[in-house]
Amino acid sequence: MFAEKSIYRIIILHLIAIFFVTFNVSDIKIAGLSKLVPLFDVMMVFYFTVFRQVFFVWFLFLIGIWSDSLNGIALGITPLLYIVLTKFFIVLNQKVIMRENFKQIWQQFVAFCFCFLFFKWALLSIFGKGSYSFMTIFIQFILTSCIYVVMHKFFDYLNQKLLEER
Repeated sequence: MFAEKSIYRIIILHLIAIFFVTFNVSDIKIAGLSKLVPLFDVMMVFYFTVFRQVFFVWFLFLIGIWSDSLNGIALGITPLLYIVLTKFFIVLNQKVIMRENFKQIWQQFVAFCFCFLFFKWALLSIFGKGSYSFMTIFIQFILTSCIYVVMHKFFDYLNQKLLEER
C-alpha cells in the first residue's frame, strides 16, 4: 500500500512536468508574447534532475521530444540539451556542495538556463530553423531567471508534499 502511494505521487510529479512543457507552448495572444513565456519546463528539469535527482534520463528524453514536437522544431534538440546539460551540472554538483545556499542554487540555475537557451538557439540556427531572435532569447532568459526564485519555492512545496511526506 505504501509503495503504491509513492508511485502515484511520483507519477503526479511527472504529469506536472508534462503540463509545464505543454504550458510553455500555449498561445498567448498579447502582442507576440507567446515566445516570451518563461521556461517552466527548464525550471522543473533543473530542480528535479540536477538539484533533487528525481527525473531520469528516459523521462528527460520523452519530455524533450514532446516539447520539440509541440514547438515544431527538429526532434532531438531539446532532449539532447536536457540530457547533456543535466549530466554536466550533476557532475559539477558532485564537486561543489550547494544544497543549502539558495544563492548558489539560483546562480547555477541562471548558468543552466543560459546554456540551454544559447545552445538551443545555436543548434536551431545551424539547422536553419531559427525561429527566435537573439533579443527574444535574452528577454526569455531574464524572465525565466527571475521567476525561478518563486518557482523554486513551489518546487520545494511539491517535493515536500509528493516525495518527502510519508
